[in-house]
Amino acid sequence: MKYIFLTVFSFLFLLNAYANELEIDEKISSILPEGAKIESIEKSKFPGIYKVFYGDVQPLYVSEDGNYFIYGDMFSIEFDNITNLTNIDITSKRKEILDSLNPNNLISFPSDNEIFKVTIFTDVECGYCRKLHNEIEKYNSLGITVNYAAFPRSGLGTSAFTKMVGAWCSKNPQQVLTSLKQGNDLNLDFCDTQPVSKHYAIGKKIGITGTPAIISSTGQLYPGYVPADELIKLLKS
Repeated sequence: MKYIFLTVFSFLFLLNAYANELEIDEKISSILPEGAKIESIEKSKFPGIYKVFYGDVQPLYVSEDGNYFIYGDMFSIEFDNITNLTNIDITSKRKEILDSLNPNNLISFPSDNEIFKVTIFTDVECGYCRKLHNEIEKYNSLGITVNYAAFPRSGLGTSAFTKMVGAWCSKNPQQVLTSLKQGNDLNLDFCDTQPVSKHYAIGKKIGITGTPAIISSTGQLYPGYVPADELIKLLKS
């Protein structure tokens, strides 16, 4: 009898949660910008509040009846410690999205004594991207493997986009990317398999607006140029 009661209770609980999600989906979908779609609805740690992801790494926080929402940071209080739950959600979502990237479509500069891997969204015409790349051996020597994704800041179809497509389509991507970052003009070819457009779309989705944008394997974002000595400290912390 106790088992039956627990089974019925569990079923009703799940049914109620499903009904809440349907109501949230209907109401939030009606106010989203054109083209935006709800990707997932999850319960948050805040009682009665759901997390709604809709193509952005930062969620909307929505009441279980769907009548109210907040776009901002959520915090938890534990004794004398305050934790930003939104930052945790964003970092986790960013990692999830980056994990979907095909590693074969990244231009990698591996470390022989690898301790950490980072994904860097880069632009061959970006001054600080060139500065970082000039020091690539220092990053590698400290145990940091660098995997480059393409992010032409000027957008698709621009000079930077064309150069980066050529680098990713070349027979020696490492060499060509390095040469482009040194300011050399090269005759490069396009290919149907170029991932630059996809990298750019993913970068926009996870909130990247400038380069270089360094992301750790855990999804932590370090925007801008970070010297190798400082980056290794951040990755270890």
